[in-house]
Amino acid sequence: MSYNWIKAEDYTMDTVLLFDRWVIRYVMNENQCGWYDNGTRSYTSDMAKALSRYPYIIPFCKRKAPECANFLNEVLSVSTKNLSEKEARNAEIAILSALETFVVYTYPEVMDQVNYIRNWNPQSLYKLADLRGKIVLDVGSGTGRLAFAASKLAKRVYASEPCDILREYMRDRIKRENIANIKVLDGEVMNLPYEDNTFDIVMSGHVVGDSYDEEIAEMTRVTKSGGYIICCNGDDEFKRTSANQNLVSRGFKFFVHESREGGIIYDYRKRIFK
Repeated sequence: MSYNWIKAEDYTMDTVLLFDRWVIRYVMNENQCGWYDNGTRSYTSDMAKALSRYPYIIPFCKRKAPECANFLNEVLSVSTKNLSEKEARNAEIAILSALETFVVYTYPEVMDQVNYIRNWNPQSLYKLADLRGKIVLDVGSGTGRLAFAASKLAKRVYASEPCDILREYMRDRIKRENIANIKVLDGEVMNLPYEDNTFDIVMSGHVVGDSYDEEIAEMTRVTKSGGYIICCNGDDEFKRTSANQNLVSRGFKFFVHESREGGIIYDYRKRIFK
């Protein structure tokens, strides 16, 4: 699914050189072939065409993520001998469009302007829990939408983010704005680098959903008894008609508001008792 976050024509495959290892592992994988362009095009073939003008990218990916070697060898086996410049560029644009979520991770200033961030209202977070004096974890912090909002009320906020470029982007803002109560660290939702029962509030937005039980279990582990897990989503233009039953069935209450972008947004909260 494309969210139209980027104009793919403005980017090149050199963007791959900015990817973290976990991103390369995800995108340089035959498992991507099934969903790509609704199965109407070959992911492997298009990747070969897209990379045909960038011979240094495959060796780079093999060094950074050697576990992707088999897929990259398949890409290398695709003949691009008679490929035209137009065909190569069209494939490049198709690949970059399909991977737009990862492209924006490498350009934080662009990410800050995507639909769910640009007009998000921090009041949506403040209505979900009392942050005053709390120790808070933001999982998958991105450019820090939730973390910076929480820092205005919380005692301390830990921003956990697996993308190095995004971590540095947040650190630059923290330094620029002289913010004393945010700490940025590496980490992702399935493997949070914190002790059990550390946080009063564990929050995220657009993170939980790949492996609900495992992700929620890990967030629960680091939440104090009596604390909250919050899923506070951004404000986009999509008009949802019902709550996420995967969260509701796991004990989350939902809250609905209309976004500045025109969409219908559902946020979620669950209190944790141990």
